Amino acid sequence: MKPSHLGILRRIVLPALLIGSMMGNAAAQVGQFGTAADIGHPKRQGSSAYDETTQTYTLKGGGYNIWFNHDEFHFLYDRIRGDFLLTAHFQLVGNESGNGHRKTGWMIRESTDHDAVSINTCLHGDGLVVLQWRPMRGAYMRDPEEEIFFPKTFSGETIIQLERIARRITMRTAHPGEPMEEMGSIELPGLKDEVLIGPYVLAHDPDGIQEARVWNVRISTPVPPDWHPNRQVKALSHEGLVLGCRLETLDPASGRRKVILESDDRISSPAFDPTGHEVRFEKSGQTWSIPSAGGQPKALGAALPTLAQESDGQFIYYNDNKTGTSQIWKRKPDGSGPEQLTFDLDHARFPHLSPDGRSLVYMAFPHDSNPKAPASYQRVSLKLMPVAGGAPRTVAYLFGGKGSLEAPCWSPDGSRIVFVSNSVKH
Repeated sequence: MKPSHLGILRRIVLPALLIGSMMGNAAAQVGQFGTAADIGHPKRQGSSAYDETTQTYTLKGGGYNIWFNHDEFHFLYDRIRGDFLLTAHFQLVGNESGNGHRKTGWMIRESTDHDAVSINTCLHGDGLVVLQWRPMRGAYMRDPEEEIFFPKTFSGETIIQLERIARRITMRTAHPGEPMEEMGSIELPGLKDEVLIGPYVLAHDPDGIQEARVWNVRISTPVPPDWHPNRQVKALSHEGLVLGCRLETLDPASGRRKVILESDDRISSPAFDPTGHEVRFEKSGQTWSIPSAGGQPKALGAALPTLAQESDGQFIYYNDNKTGTSQIWKRKPDGSGPEQLTFDLDHARFPHLSPDGRSLVYMAFPHDSNPKAPASYQRVSLKLMPVAGGAPRTVAYLFGGKGSLEAPCWSPDGSRIVFVSNSVKH
């Protein structure tokens, strides 16, 4: 049976405030991951811990490097089969005087052997960002033949995404507020179907210890969008797919997200109630409610129509694809004076006005997706822009789309946004 992100994420809810503290190679659940281990017998013992309140992982690890035909590092991982999409925020903490090549990121690994086949996203202490791999067990990693270097460097918080589709591995990265950029892809024809995936950390110093913090960790199962650019080719069908969903809240100022509900069934159109203490959403033709901090959902009755447009009294804000690309527009209530607000490469949809009337949050869909029929299974992002004018800022990176952000999504005090991220059950 293929483990899904739902099976992994369901294990988040544990009783202690600080849970899953893990030293060395003892087996224990750490947040949504099944095992933490030191790989390659590093001299200094590593550890992993998970803070349920902030949904943040703290990894500490020694180790000399991930290189040549011998690796030493600390690894927090789970087993997974088939295709997947990994997204998280990473930051190296402290040890500023340590080796510049201390690193953290996502790792795909065939086993816990020190010389296993692996693909590693590497955020270094000196800001270098690299995708590197070992295509065969026991092989030496080659420089630069088995590396892809990102031209940008940034030693602070970095968003890293790693996707597997069949035997093709793709890395994407972003600095806070910026759009996700594709670094590159590799093909590994012999890669096993079942692999280990998770975050790692190493000091690049046998005698040192490096700490990394990892948050907004999301593991999703990607599927092709329900559209094909060649109209002579029949569009791919999503009929029969079963959605697994996460109901999430977001602090737009910090980009911090929190999962407040996971569902095996499709949920959509989340919105805060007037008090901000509850979130309402649609599921199976019913309206449901759940405390905004998380808890047990309860059914309220038949689903209500979703508000299609928002207004501040002076203007109505909406999306329109009259230019061929869906963009955010505003017009007066009588329909006059239409004005285009966004000029993105990607398609902008579902604008929602903040309670103070100063900001709009909207969803950005891939530029090569169908602007007339947004799908529920795409790599999308949430963007925030000033109503008075100015460049949008990316505040969340997710797998979702239709159903994720249709309803008014702001909390009454403007401190949080609620949305749905999706995946597919195996």
